[in-house]
Amino acid sequence: MSGRWLDAPGAGLPLDHLRAANGSGGFRPALRYEGTDIHTLTTLAAAGHGLTLLPRTAATGVPGAVAVPLVAPRLVHRRELVHGGSPRGAAATMADKLLERA
Repeated sequence: MSGRWLDAPGAGLPLDHLRAANGSGGFRPALRYEGTDIHTLTTLAAAGHGLTLLPRTAATGVPGAVAVPLVAPRLVHRRELVHGGSPRGAAATMADKLLERA
């Protein structure tokens, strides 16, 4: 993965998580941001200090920020209900709703 990345474990996805998801060490840090403010992290990226992976809404209202959609790999959400025995009450209702969407 080309480019230099902002390592911001308190505000964005830490680089070691990106490396693990990609299966490579291709994410090179440009700098490390120790803060927790997503707006500041987005401002650092917009100013050209590095790339970051954030929700698209983080780029809204930050001058110079550009949101690039993540298209691959396809994100898949998985829902599970773990329950001992036959579910009853709210757990049964939830199981029914999960089965409707499956």
